[in-house]
Amino acid sequence: MPCLVDDGHQDAVCRGVILGCPQGREIRRVWLATPGRDLEPVGMFCPSDGEAVSVAEATSTVRAGFTHRLAPLRPVCEPPRGAVVGIPLHCRSGQPSAQVEWNDQVVGFAVRTRARARWSWQFAPARGEPVTVRTGDPGGAYPRPGVQHAFSVAGPSRVSVQAAWDGEFWVDELGPFPITEQVTQQAQLEVPIGSAVGVIRP
Repeated sequence: MPCLVDDGHQDAVCRGVILGCPQGREIRRVWLATPGRDLEPVGMFCPSDGEAVSVAEATSTVRAGFTHRLAPLRPVCEPPRGAVVGIPLHCRSGQPSAQVEWNDQVVGFAVRTRARARWSWQFAPARGEPVTVRTGDPGGAYPRPGVQHAFSVAGPSRVSVQAAWDGEFWVDELGPFPITEQVTQQAQLEVPIGSAVGVIRP
C-alpha cells in the first residue's frame, strides 16, 4: 500500500495511506441487500481480469461444496446395550464441533466459509408420543455433556437426530454473505429398552 508524504520530503513519516488498485483498474465498493433491509456497504475491492461473479452465483458454488466439508453425522447412545426403563441414555452426535471454518478458492477468488449447526434429537418409545430435544451442543462421550433421555416404557425404541447447518462466507474478505439454504444431515439408531423390574428368586 503506498504511503502519502509531502513533496520534497520523501524521508518524512507517513501522513496516511493511499487506497487504490493497480494501474488500469478502478476501486469498487460492494453493497449487499438482505431481505427486509436496506442496502449496506460490505467493503471495497479491485476488479480482477476475470468475469464478474454475482453473490447468488458465489453462494450456489459455496453451498455445493458445503456438505463435503462437514463431519458426518454418526450418533452414539450409551450404554450401547442393556439400557433399561428409567435410566437415562447418554447420546452424542459424533461430530466434533458446532462451528467449523475453512478457506477455499471459488472461481478465482479466495473464499472463507463459516458453518454452524444445531441438533434436533427425537426419542420414540415402543408406545406413546416421541420426545424432541434441541441443542447447539454436539455432545461428547460420558462423562462429558451430552443429550440425555430416560424411556418410560420397555420395548424396541428409536433415537433419531438431525443436524441443521447454516453459514456465511467472505469473498476476498468482503462480506459476510449468508448461505441462504440450510444443509441437513440425518441418522437414527434402534435402541431396545429393557424392563427395570427386579426379580427375586428363591
